[in-house]
Amino acid sequence: MYLSDKSNYPLLKTLLDSLQQDLRFFIDPPDGTKEHPATTCLELMLSHPNLSSGMYYIDPNQGSPADALLVYCNFSAGGQTCLPPLQPQIPMKSWLKDTMPDSFTWLSAIDGGFQFDYMETGVVQMRFLRLNSKFVKQNITFSCQPNSHQGSNERDIKFLADSRRQSFLGTLLDCEPVGSPHTGPRESVFQFETEDLELLPIRDLALFGHSDTTEQFEFTVGQVCFS
Repeated sequence: MYLSDKSNYPLLKTLLDSLQQDLRFFIDPPDGTKEHPATTCLELMLSHPNLSSGMYYIDPNQGSPADALLVYCNFSAGGQTCLPPLQPQIPMKSWLKDTMPDSFTWLSAIDGGFQFDYMETGVVQMRFLRLNSKFVKQNITFSCQPNSHQGSNERDIKFLADSRRQSFLGTLLDCEPVGSPHTGPRESVFQFETEDLELLPIRDLALFGHSDTTEQFEFTVGQVCFS
């Protein structure tokens, strides 16, 4: 290397590191184990096209495999890397029973409530997972108590973004008691899809208490999937 090339050294190092990773991929492809994780589920799918969807280890920052993440790889959806919630089911109960009317109440502020946590990723691994992704999606499903239906009255709902600085605003149909003459869908599915990778996963939800606070309902928190 000539002295005049010194200013290009960072670029050359980046190119060499990239070539080294490509060479590793072809000579010794990852297999999704703790000892030999892939960078993402997409990389694992490309190296082993016949694998079935399931739980595998990935290491987005490609450092020591000691901090590799156990994730769900959805190969049928093109190699999505999905982080399952630690508590996917918010149990059926009267969540708004002791809350203030005409205001939003966050689930985490209610007695027995909580924020949503997911498979342990760590700040660094999450940052690299986002750097290796272009799109993220997640579903959250609202359900009424068994044998009840959703009527015509709407209720506002907020979903707290992963950044904790933004939220999504939506509406759902209130539940009606058993024996109501009105019928409707048993559940509402909220679908979040964005290229702003900092917004997901959802961390909390808030309901606006303006009607019957004794109605029972539950939420199912879906996996957050990067692709």
